[in-house]
This record gives sequence, structure tokens and C-alpha cells, in this order.
Amino acid sequence: TMSSSNPSLVIVAGTYDGVLAGWETQDRGGRSLELTFATPIHQGSIRSLSLAAPSSPDKPGTILSCGYDEELKTHDWSKKLHSSGQVRTPADFGTPTCSAFAPPTTAPSTHCLLGFSGGKIVVYKKRDWSIQHVLEGHKGGVASVAVHPTGRIALTGGMIDGTLKLWDLTRGRIAYTTKLPSVSKRNEAVDSLEWSADGTMYGWCSGNRVTVKATDSGKDLLDAEVPSRINELVLMEGGQGVFVAAACNDGSLPVLAVQALDGSQEERRAILAIEPVDNPVAGEERFKCIRKIEAYRVATCNSAGVVSVMNLEGAVRMILSDLTDENSQGVQSDDENDSEEDEELAVDIVESVQLGTGARITCLAVWYSNDSVEVTEDIENLIATVDDATTEAKGAKRKQDEVDMDTATVEKARSLVKQAKKIKKKSQRKKKRVAEA
Repeated sequence: TMSSSNPSLVIVAGTYDGVLAGWETQDRGGRSLELTFATPIHQGSIRSLSLAAPSSPDKPGTILSCGYDEELKTHDWSKKLHSSGQVRTPADFGTPTCSAFAPPTTAPSTHCLLGFSGGKIVVYKKRDWSIQHVLEGHKGGVASVAVHPTGRIALTGGMIDGTLKLWDLTRGRIAYTTKLPSVSKRNEAVDSLEWSADGTMYGWCSGNRVTVKATDSGKDLLDAEVPSRINELVLMEGGQGVFVAAACNDGSLPVLAVQALDGSQEERRAILAIEPVDNPVAGEERFKCIRKIEAYRVATCNSAGVVSVMNLEGAVRMILSDLTDENSQGVQSDDENDSEEDEELAVDIVESVQLGTGARITCLAVWYSNDSVEVTEDIENLIATVDDATTEAKGAKRKQDEVDMDTATVEKARSLVKQAKKIKKKSQRKKKRVAEA
């Protein structure tokens, strides 16, 4: 049993079978996660989880679970197994697909946004879960939602309409809509959306493409492809800059520098902190979710029900290292020990726990006891700036796409992955021969 002290880290997971599970630890590094509850709460899968900004900074706020059964349930962390409230979603809106509290991290959250498979976005008042606004969202469904740190504007991504929409939550109306040509052509969803902690940039992913934009200028800070489909992304922010970490369908976990390190738009640096898995059995090794904890630490879960706390600072250091840049010309060394050492440096798996014998986790939410970050409060100016920046960027966007969609860069990444796999297999054969001897 945990002591009565408040936890430093809380991780909550929802599953395909409607089970809500929670882990906590008092270790600020994320070690010694203890499962504190796991109970079925929805008929069918849990589609989305959100944690409200708490009224007290030393404990997590309300947990919201959204089910395929079209019900919303709230949970008080201190009560563990017991739901504190239940709300039926509006008829004919479809299944809730995504959710976010507003404000998301600064105390306390006063509202909650829900996106639905029918395309509407509902703004609820948190105090009594009454509906304040119903927004006409996206044709074909809402795939993702992210609330600005101020809680006064939000971005949503479409499931099939290839659009991003910015909403003015103070007025309950649309601020602007931008069409994403590369997304709409493929009829793919904007699967994941995230603002930076200070609101100065935002990122999204669709298919195997990840994009990060500056809020004030609309400039692309990152627009790149990775070798596999991205299920979810996070913006990691620390003393060494801003980086994207992506949970991918092939079991890989790429880390990408958001800004070109030499100031040019051509040079992008990235590293596979975790390599793709060879022939994953029924997708068991694919990363389903990734959530930010603090700085370069993240929580992940895979399809086998394994929840991990990872420190990716090693990957960040390797990206920034000139030595790594020189070695990335082709991974030509046959020194397996060096390769294994580099892989260990890229990611430190602080803790891993499995839910049951391999529950299918569908969503993840994280709370970490930490100081708040200053954010821009001038919403009128922010909306106008984002709108102007989007208009100005439209002409330059196609040219930028041509640069960032460089097939040689993608092939180089794939080549590095293949060579890394060969080194790994060679090392495994060597260990097998030693064992047999």
C-alpha cells in the first residue's frame, strides 16, 4: 500500500475492454510505479482520457473517461475505484473521440471540450457538466483536440476532411479554418494535436508526417516524414530546446529536432530512440500512445499493455552532438558493442509495468507535480496573428512541402534502420554462438 503522501506522478490508462487503470509513484523520476486501481467502467472501449488542471497543485484533478457507450464518467483520484459522476452524451452526436480540459494545466480547469464522430464539438461547464456551446466542427468526425495553455482558444483536427480549425472559446465560435493539402489528398485523420507549454508553437501528425508551426508567424519549424505511421506525438521542451517524440505503428520511437540546428530549413536532425520491431506479432509491439511528463521524459504504452516511463534526454544529446552527426553518414562501424551503447544512451527506460496479461490500451493521460509555465494571455492578438500567419504561409507552404518531403532523406532514414537491424541480428547470432559453446 502506498503511503498517505500525495503522488509526484500519476498515469491513467483506458482499454479496449472498458477498463480504467491508474498507477502512481512518489518518486519524481518515475520509478516504482504502483497499480492503485483497475476496474471496468464502460461498456465497450474507452475512446479518450483527460486529466483536469487541479485546484490544488499537489494532487491530480478530475479524470474524465469517454466511452464507446456514449457515456462520460468523471473520477476523483483520491477515491480510486469509484466514479464521481456520469453524463450521457447528446443523442445523434455519435461516439466521443477526443477530449481536453480548459485550461489544460493551469489551475483550475473550468470547461471541457469533446469531439464526436458525428463532427460536432461540445463545450461543457466542468462544475455541473451542462453544455455551454455546441460547435459545428468537422465533416466526417473530429479526430483530435488541443486546448491552448490559456484555455481560451483550441485547435481541432478532422477525421477525414483534412482541416485544422482554431476556436475562440470565449465567444464559442470559429476563428479560422485551414486546409491541409497533404492530409486531405489522402483522406487521413489529424491523429494528434499538441500545443507547447507556453503556447508559442503547436504540432500535429497525420499518417507518417509530423508538422510543427510557430504560433506568431505561422512558419514551419518542422515538417517531415518518418518511416512509419504516427499514432501520437508530444512536444518535449527542456534546456536543450524543443523536440518531437512520436509513437509509431512499427514499434519505433523517433525523436526529431523542431528547429534546424544551423538556422537553415534544409538540415533536419533526428534519431530513432527505439528501433522498429521485426515482424511484430499481431501488432503487439506498436506504440499506441505517448504523453509528456516533464522536459524530455515521457510515458508510453504499447499494444501489449506495457506502460513505460522513458527519459529521452540521451536522444536529444545525440541529436545535438557533432560526433553523432558525423557518424550518421552511414553507420559503417562493425563494432556491435558501440552500437548497443549508443542505443542505450538514446533512451533510458526508467520503469515499465504491464496491465494484466496484456490489455489493449487505447488511451493514456498523465499528471505530474510541477511548476507552471508563463503563457501568452493576449488572446485577441494571438487569434489575429495566427490567422494572418496562416494566410501568409499558404503561398509558401507548397514550396516548403517540396523541401521537407525530400525522398532521399526518408530513404536515408530507412537505410539507417535496416543497417541498425543487421547489427542487432549479428550481435544476437554472436551471443547465440557463445551460449552454444
